[in-house]
Amino acid sequence: MVAIALSESRKQITKFVLIGMLAVLTDLAMYWVFLNNLPEQVLPGTLGNEVLAKALSFLCGLMVTYHLNKRWTWRRKDRSNRRFMKFLLTYGVSLVLNVSLNAGLLHLLYGYESLAFLPNKYFIAFAGATGVCATLTFLGQKLWIFRSPVAG
Repeated sequence: MVAIALSESRKQITKFVLIGMLAVLTDLAMYWVFLNNLPEQVLPGTLGNEVLAKALSFLCGLMVTYHLNKRWTWRRKDRSNRRFMKFLLTYGVSLVLNVSLNAGLLHLLYGYESLAFLPNKYFIAFAGATGVCATLTFLGQKLWIFRSPVAG
């Protein structure tokens, strides 16, 4: 029974990672599109457009991950408003964390001369924020949003 559970968890992690890669590619592609196509200074502040671009791109990736994980990883075909609200809450926290980490990392990468040599600072910030949030959202999906009913 434990071996079956481990095998199922490995399948879930594999599916989550594959879907996550697609969602991250969606997020990254849309981040680039928004960074390069938003009018100047849509939001006030030094990183205003970067924050808006990251928030919008994150939402694009969110749509990919919800629909594909719901159907393929967690095998849920039903409509559940409660589950969707849990998903939105988890990803709302993840969105705030993702955008904040991305902005914080950009601030560090551009704000310190000792980091000036690093290339691809936007990608570094993107990868750092994405890695932390991917871990949070997998745990949220597995343990809370799509948790299997307890057999009793």
